[in-house]
Amino acid sequence: MNFARLATATGAAGLATASVPSAWTAAWSGVRAVPARHLAIAASLAFAWGCVNALGWWLGSGSADPLRMTAHFVVEALLPMLLLACALAAADAVTRDAPDRVMPYAAGAIAAALLGEAVFRATSPWLGLGACACSMDPWPAGARTANMLPDSLLVCGFVAAGYRYWRRAAQRTARANAAELEHARVMRQTQESRLQAMQACIEPRFLFETLGDVDRLHAADARTAVRLLDDLIVYLRAALPHLKESTSTVAKESELATAYLNIQRLRRGGWPAFRIDVAADAHDARMPPMLLLPLIGHAAAPGKTAAPTLDPLTIRIDVAGAMLRMTLRAGGGAFAPDGPGGAVVAGGRGRLSGRFAGAARVAVDEDQHGITMEFPHERPGRDPR
Repeated sequence: MNFARLATATGAAGLATASVPSAWTAAWSGVRAVPARHLAIAASLAFAWGCVNALGWWLGSGSADPLRMTAHFVVEALLPMLLLACALAAADAVTRDAPDRVMPYAAGAIAAALLGEAVFRATSPWLGLGACACSMDPWPAGARTANMLPDSLLVCGFVAAGYRYWRRAAQRTARANAAELEHARVMRQTQESRLQAMQACIEPRFLFETLGDVDRLHAADARTAVRLLDDLIVYLRAALPHLKESTSTVAKESELATAYLNIQRLRRGGWPAFRIDVAADAHDARMPPMLLLPLIGHAAAPGKTAAPTLDPLTIRIDVAGAMLRMTLRAGGGAFAPDGPGGAVVAGGRGRLSGRFAGAARVAVDEDQHGITMEFPHERPGRDPR
């Protein structure tokens, strides 16, 4: 047991130790990438802060050399401000994956104030600014530091707090804008898919070609012509209400798909062969209108569907837990993402995303012959909103 505890403690210590270099690496990368604009703002703030300090000392006790005194206070303010800009950039890098963390910003402000004051005290004699030409010159070095350090801590703290507030607000605005853009994209895609679905529902070319086949077959094969006309009537009765409906049922969509495929079989001499299986508990379930037909229309297009001697086009709709699952299998790689099938799949995915806000799933089979769509199972009588 003691060995197990020792191993656990050693592993935790190793993990904590390993995280330190990664944090330092992230902080250093942030310092190296500090924007020049932030450095310019820091210099401007330092100049204003130093001038205000010089003005206060001049009004309070006067000065034998106001310019020298101003230079002294400006440089004394410049060092912590530049260091603070670097510290805030490092804090941004460290908190990129945890934006709610506050300590890196607080630690950066304290470190910038302390280090800035220490560096100034060490370098000011080299810069000729060891004396400030004011009543503070006779003070011991420790007294000068004790007088200026609280101001540095206070100013750096206020600047760091203001910067973090601004950054969080900018991040929230960016997320809100990104969400609005994504919502607009989904809505646009949904509308485009809906228009495409309506076009597929009452496709003029499809109607005219079907009516032309009816007229052509009437003289050669009147029985087939009558069957084709009957299937067209069934199709139109199922399709026309979809133009105004915002929701449909599995029964209506399967009826529409059956009528469409029967028409295609009569027009093409018995193919494509197809099979539509609807589970008993899915028959009356709600589903978006015209979701299935564009997929079938693409899969049943010439060159996309296997010959009658091979596997038929199959559609299976059932309930899987809280989801309604729709599976469609065709041939010829009908749903390859780089072909026309990719656009059809993207349209269906966009409609489901706009309707169910991420609760739906669309997956293309590895062989690209089939597609599976899952979305929440909305039972009859349930408010589709």
